[in-house]
Amino acid sequence: MQHKRTFLLALLPTALAAACQQPPPAEELPQRTVHQPSATRPYSAAVQVGDTYWLSGKIGVTQATASMEDGRTAAETRNIMGSFETLLAELDMDFGNVVRGVVYLTDIGDYAEMNEAYGSYFESGQAPSRVTLAVSELVGGAAIEISFVAVRDGGDHDAGRDEGDHENGDGNGRL
Repeated sequence: MQHKRTFLLALLPTALAAACQQPPPAEELPQRTVHQPSATRPYSAAVQVGDTYWLSGKIGVTQATASMEDGRTAAETRNIMGSFETLLAELDMDFGNVVRGVVYLTDIGDYAEMNEAYGSYFESGQAPSRVTLAVSELVGGAAIEISFVAVRDGGDHDAGRDEGDHENGDGNGRL
C-alpha cells in the first residue's frame, strides 16, 4: 500500500499543474452552432460541433400514453422517434446519420417493446451504436427518454477498408 501511495504522490505535481493551466483561447475552441435554442430551458435541441450533432434527450409521454396499460413504451418510443425525424429533417439529415443512441427506460422489462418500435426507424443492419439504461424515473412521468449523436458526412467511411476491418474480436462485437 505504501508503494501505491508514494507513486500517487509523485503524480500529484503533474496533475495539479495540468489542472491549473488556462483554458485555450476562444479562437482555438471548436466552433459550436446551437440549433433550436430554448428561451425557457437551459438547453438546446441540438448542438453542432464540426460535422457532429449532439441531439438532446426527448420524451414522448402524452396524456394518452400516460393512461395506457399496454403498449405505452412502444407508443412513447414512436412519439420520440417522430420528433427526432422532424428535427433531423430540419438539419438536412435522417436516421442514417445517427451514429449513437442512449435510451433510458423506467422499466427494463419494457426493453423488447422499445427495441421493436425503435428498430423500425433504421434500415436493416444500419442501426447506430446504443446504450440502454434503467432509471428510477424520468421528467414528466415518461416511461422512456432517448438522445442521439448524428454526423453529417459527405464522405465514404468504408473507402479503402477491408471487410475484416469492420468488427473486432469474435465477429459478434465482443473482444
